[in-house]
Amino acid sequence: MKIIVVGGGKVGTALCRSLVAENHDVVLIEQDESVLNHITKRYDIIGIAGNGANFKVLEQADVEHCDIFISMTEHDEVNMVSAVLAKRMGAKETIVRVRNPEYSNSYFKEKNILGFSLVVNPELLAARYIANIIDFPNALSVEHFANGRVALMEFKIKSDSNLCQMNISQFRKRFGNIIVCAIERAGRLQIPSGSFILEANDKIFVTGNRLEVVLFHNQVRPRVIKSLMIIGAGKIAYYLLNILKNSKIDLKVVEVKRERAEFFSQEFPDLYVVHGDGTAKDILLEESAVNYDAVATLTGVDEENIITSMFLNNLGVQKNITKVNRTSLLDIIDNQDFASIVTPKGIAVDTIMHFVRGRYNAQFSSLEALHHVANGQIETLQFQITEGNKMTGKPLSQLQFKKDVLIAAILRQGRAIFPTGEDVLQAGDQIVVTTLLQNITEIYDLIAR
Repeated sequence: MKIIVVGGGKVGTALCRSLVAENHDVVLIEQDESVLNHITKRYDIIGIAGNGANFKVLEQADVEHCDIFISMTEHDEVNMVSAVLAKRMGAKETIVRVRNPEYSNSYFKEKNILGFSLVVNPELLAARYIANIIDFPNALSVEHFANGRVALMEFKIKSDSNLCQMNISQFRKRFGNIIVCAIERAGRLQIPSGSFILEANDKIFVTGNRLEVVLFHNQVRPRVIKSLMIIGAGKIAYYLLNILKNSKIDLKVVEVKRERAEFFSQEFPDLYVVHGDGTAKDILLEESAVNYDAVATLTGVDEENIITSMFLNNLGVQKNITKVNRTSLLDIIDNQDFASIVTPKGIAVDTIMHFVRGRYNAQFSSLEALHHVANGQIETLQFQITEGNKMTGKPLSQLQFKKDVLIAAILRQGRAIFPTGEDVLQAGDQIVVTTLLQNITEIYDLIAR
């Protein structure tokens, strides 16, 4: 497809990389020529220097024949104006990044008066992701599919766990409808066979219906988060507090900027707000961070977030949640077990790529959801099975799937089935697939040919 991206910031750059990897025709509009030259050379795409809200610049980008127009600049208003203009000039679909909480009202969301195909708010998406982690503190990461009916969680097996030395077949017999989708051992990911034996320090990715995953989560090590300290009063903290304000969690925010701390005190009158540097050792000790069930470090500086979480982990804080936007840092800290990492940029790009793939789907299937887990190494996809699909009518054991492909769940008439080799796909089913293969866009890409 022909896709125009406006803005070469963190999200825009990551988006260009993902779109090029899937062979789309990408045009980038960026005002800073040095940034533009760097990205266009790196990904071999067309670049236009200029303002994405300028009629002549959009005309130069041939917006009239654009399939998807994506505006990702730092300025919400520029994104909205450019997308409205692009739509009027002929763009089929428009996606905008809108981050300001002032624009999260019903006119922009439910009523969508400006007619955007998709509105992406990385900070709001990250806040929802953190809220999931708080719901399931034993898990390193949490994803939901099919309107919450299917959950995918990541756990680390401790040396004293009764899962040690259990093989996957035994695991399935014991936990019923819980499926181990993938395992990371010593930095290497694999989709396990029934004879695979679990060991201490393995990271396992499990899926199942919400109730059974909750029961499994509670068996791993019963733990509930009753108190949360948030370091950094940015947009993510704002959205997170709105999500948690009716919960019974004891909340505290530490913010270094006085003006921002005062704003949060006014917005959330019942909230305990501390003006101080939450990444400083003396403040953390003074505010008894070690006594909190969880600490979310959400400042604007990735390195400070990482180091603070490492320090808190050493102090004995049970659950650390760390915002990291620079994905290059994830390679350095990948083997560390000190925190649940939240990457707003990655969550936003996943959301957009899900939309793009949905518009570029196969004839006999439609890709309805896409999630990356394990730092982007595992893709979990949700497909719709339509009439005429060649995979229907045969037991799964007879379908020759490629290596590193697993059917994790079948959604049928509102019910989730966690399949064995005897289950058969039917037209109308939705299937959740876990794979180590990259850039799967159609369902037949899963079959060995």
